[in-house]
Amino acid sequence: MKFQKLRSLKPFWRKLIVADVAFKIILLIVLTPLVSLMFRFFVELSGRTVLADTDIAIFLIHPTGWFALIIVGSALICTFAMEQAVLMTLSLSTFHGLQLRVTESLRIVLYKASGIYRITARMIFRLLGIIIPFLVLGLLIFWYFLTDHDINYYLTEKPQQFWYAIYGIAPLLMVMFGLVLRSLVNWSFAYQLHLFEHVPAEDCLRMSQQRTLGHRMKIAKGIILWAIANFLISTLLMTAAITLGTLIVPESVESIMWLAFTLGVVLAVWNVANFLVNLIANISFAVLLSLLYDSCGGSDSFSFPETSGDRFSWTIRWNRRRIAAAFLIGSLVAITIGATALHTVQLDDHVEITAHRGGAFKAPENTLAAIRQGIADKADWIEIDVQESKDGVVLVAHDKDLMKVARSPLKIWQGTAAELQAIDIGSYYNADYASERVPTLDDVLKLCKGKVRVNIELKYYGHTQNLEQKVVDLVEANGMEDNIVIMSLKIAGIKKIQQLRPNWTVGLLTAVAAGDLTRSKVDFLAVSTKLAKRGFIQSAHQKGKAVHAWTVNDPVTMSTMVSRGVDNIITDDPEMAREVLEDRAEMSPVERVLIEFSYLFRRQKNEVIEQ
Repeated sequence: MKFQKLRSLKPFWRKLIVADVAFKIILLIVLTPLVSLMFRFFVELSGRTVLADTDIAIFLIHPTGWFALIIVGSALICTFAMEQAVLMTLSLSTFHGLQLRVTESLRIVLYKASGIYRITARMIFRLLGIIIPFLVLGLLIFWYFLTDHDINYYLTEKPQQFWYAIYGIAPLLMVMFGLVLRSLVNWSFAYQLHLFEHVPAEDCLRMSQQRTLGHRMKIAKGIILWAIANFLISTLLMTAAITLGTLIVPESVESIMWLAFTLGVVLAVWNVANFLVNLIANISFAVLLSLLYDSCGGSDSFSFPETSGDRFSWTIRWNRRRIAAAFLIGSLVAITIGATALHTVQLDDHVEITAHRGGAFKAPENTLAAIRQGIADKADWIEIDVQESKDGVVLVAHDKDLMKVARSPLKIWQGTAAELQAIDIGSYYNADYASERVPTLDDVLKLCKGKVRVNIELKYYGHTQNLEQKVVDLVEANGMEDNIVIMSLKIAGIKKIQQLRPNWTVGLLTAVAAGDLTRSKVDFLAVSTKLAKRGFIQSAHQKGKAVHAWTVNDPVTMSTMVSRGVDNIITDDPEMAREVLEDRAEMSPVERVLIEFSYLFRRQKNEVIEQ
């Protein structure tokens, strides 16, 4: 019976594709901007224009953040639910021998949109009721085992406490996942009940739970098999696209047009593969839910609105001329895409190099030895982290304690400068650095003056006394005002620096962001390579903001970031970065494109850089 129903869909697969694409267009035009505006409204309601890193966590634990998460989350999930509803409407109409048009299925679902949204909101509330207790327990385990020392120590060294936390949190997550899956199985028929049996939205979850009774294992197996099958299909298509990219793009080529064509073909295949993965997953999931509902959850109350019965027609008759025209159009599109990729590659390298934590690749981080090495390696900037000791001295240290660099649990704000500077922070790296101690900001500024500029990152662990003013005083006392920039993860600290010295250059440091980061009122944005996309960099530049990319420690990624137009590479190995810039100066545009293309497909072509 199931296979007969699936075979009945064969003549109508075009309908499903058209319906899915049509709904995606509607979402793109209407709902996506609406959801974005809703999120921006809630962010600005909280008194911010953009959220970065710690601000996101603070926002989400605020009542405004909870409300925003529920409302915006419901809207996003609702868009997926409505897309599924359109596909299920077409599938079920076919199972019941009806000739429902795509426009009619869209009209039915849009008419029921309010109810679909209410069902989705109820699902989210109930899922939060399941998830939150487990998250609280997980946070308690995290707090008990992983807060005595800086998190970087646990991530780097993985002591016993780290594994205790893992073994405590992992079972919680598994149980939570099981309960969430059970709830989703129970609610498998909620949307169908509202769409086809006209059950009020308020009763759909309860009635779906009743209808699935006795069939839950079957539904769960179906969903799990669907997930596995789509994972395999996705892996196959993405692997094929990546393999194509590594095979057809030449290592070297004399014709820019040919390179543009091959790049365009591969990028087009990549986009088509992504589209097909999404299309197959959406349609197959809707068909699965339709089959399960029809075989396990349907009732005599099932009904469709009156339909016109008009046949849907979508046929293309191929002949030689049309095939030739399609090939010509495809070739032009491929060349256009490839030429655009070539055109956007940065040919003039206007980029500076920052030695991260002084240059942590060749010497222990945030030590005078590392800074001397960074200067020797021709870094343009030295980046350091500063915080205050118990007696108010501004020290250079990244973590909240010295566990990672000295196995000392002493926290920076709990020790005096003398106590902290008595600790060896170099031997963990190499015994040759046993004499290295925690430097003061004053020490670093004196060492760097006249040799290299300094990027000062303000660190906040909840025990700041008057960090911003002290940093300003030390910079001015050393006459380094024109040779420093200041950045931080905490926007409040940056604002205080701006109040104290409005003309100083300041930047926001972030790995993740919600909202338009380029709207931040800073001079530069220090972002992870994941955020340093070409469009983001161009948008930042249009608004007068520089972009620094961190932490970049391999030559392919360095070259790619430079090609995308970043203004500053933050790296543990400034010598490598300098060599990459020197090599790029001798490269042709083709070689630069090949490097960026290899980065796209995660193919490390170090030999191209070394030529």
